[in-house]
Amino acid sequence: MGFFSDQSGIIRRYRREKNGWDIHIDNTKKFAVKCMQNKNRKSAAVLGSGWLLDVPIDEMSKYFEKIVLYDIRHPEKTKKKIKNLNNIELCTCDISGFAIATFQYAKKYRNSDNRPPVSCIQPQKTIDLSAFDFVFSCNILNQLDILLVDYLLQFFDLNDDEIIAFRNRIQKHHIGILPRNRSCIVVDYKEITKTANGKECSRKTTVHHPIVKRTDVQRWTWEFDTKMTYYKDKKTFFEVLAAEI
Repeated sequence: MGFFSDQSGIIRRYRREKNGWDIHIDNTKKFAVKCMQNKNRKSAAVLGSGWLLDVPIDEMSKYFEKIVLYDIRHPEKTKKKIKNLNNIELCTCDISGFAIATFQYAKKYRNSDNRPPVSCIQPQKTIDLSAFDFVFSCNILNQLDILLVDYLLQFFDLNDDEIIAFRNRIQKHHIGILPRNRSCIVVDYKEITKTANGKECSRKTTVHHPIVKRTDVQRWTWEFDTKMTYYKDKKTFFEVLAAEI
């Protein structure tokens, strides 16, 4: 379904775009460290740990008695990085909860003339985060739906309303599992493309469900792709929001 290749693509793009990415990564880490202060110190969870590029793992390991890293795959580089940190556990799982059901839906209906709407796809095996003292949703929210929608579009002609409604449900589900007053989230919520000389070409929303009602949020711009490989002949930037839940 593209999860592994997407994860590998992240580290390749980071190496190409290190200067711009490092600013975003530093902002993300600082925000997480600020949010974990004054929380109970027994346990923490990171959703979307990946390569640990944007996770302040050393600080968290010193602060919490136990940390659980959640992702669809844990790269060998990550395993080596935490090898000497004895209070970290790895949990391999589908963070979105929708991947298996989406795969089964496509398998069942891709050759059918009577496809039910994708709204019938229900999440499975929801992660229970209620026992954690701190939960960090790390640049993962709008990634949860992208690969699933791309996978469905290989087999079905989905209209815009159906796609947005599906994205909304996945994002709503993710936000809903975050324990209130014990979680923080960093997410890129708007994608902006520009020409090589800086003229804006497009601007679109990538988050389709309200995240927080608070006003004390942090925002910054992430220089995601300046080499124009994500979109041909266009540079890509993301507007990022960081908030406590």
